[in-house]
Amino acid sequence: MTVPSGSAATPDGVTLVITERVRPSQVPAYEAWAHRVQALLAKHPGFVGLHVLRDPSRPTPEYITLLRFASQAALDAWRHDPTYRKMLEELPAFTAAEVDYREARGLEAWFDRPASLPAPPLWKTVLVGFVGVYPLILLFTWLARPLTQDWVWWAAILPSAFLATLFLNWPVLPLLSRTLRRWLYPAR
Repeated sequence: MTVPSGSAATPDGVTLVITERVRPSQVPAYEAWAHRVQALLAKHPGFVGLHVLRDPSRPTPEYITLLRFASQAALDAWRHDPTYRKMLEELPAFTAAEVDYREARGLEAWFDRPASLPAPPLWKTVLVGFVGVYPLILLFTWLARPLTQDWVWWAAILPSAFLATLFLNWPVLPLLSRTLRRWLYPAR
């Protein structure tokens, strides 16, 4: 078992991305364990939220869990929490491979990055984000127009901004990152 390690000091706000491949026979037990971990997380100072992406279609189901912390210090405190460390000892019973832990900042957390490669340059993530968000804003602005045409301009943008953000985070950015994987992560 590898305990996730920290990185050097970073700006506030960090996401811990955990990728786990779970043995098919252990899925119910793993999910019960994950719910216990999530209940512990909910009480942890500096914990902001989580998102779990499940891919049960593979022969070995894959879970990608995004844990958002307000700061690097909050994440580091979570890593050293004795109850969490004790719970980590149970994890190998459920998993079919080594668990991958990585930290991400900003939109980087939503990119489907191969575990062995470094994050793409910021300019590439910004460009992919723009390619994802611009069509969404156009679409949702057009769809909301009948409802919002008499609203003040800043309020008329709100439904489009909300829906674009929702769809950008899932499924657009993960889909774009998979589609553009060779460009984002060229062979080194």
